[in-house]
Amino acid sequence: MAKETKIVKGGFRATLALIISVLALAVSVLAYTSTLREEELNARLRDMQSSLERMKQESSRQVDRLRDETASALERLGEAVKTKEETE
Repeated sequence: MAKETKIVKGGFRATLALIISVLALAVSVLAYTSTLREEELNARLRDMQSSLERMKQESSRQVDRLRDETASALERLGEAVKTKEETE
């Protein structure tokens, strides 16, 4: 008797379907990690914007304080010059 050989039908199609499904899984994992990185980036941007706003406010306060100190120093200097002129 001759040995019967089994012919596997659909072997190529099954292999192709497996390869496509593995590729689809890889693409979905990449998309998921990309989304997580994007969310982390957005969170970092929000933090940086809030710290930039705080720095802006602090800089504004320091400039105001410096302007006030400069104005008072100029007033004292002007008064000192006037009193010196009056005494001469």
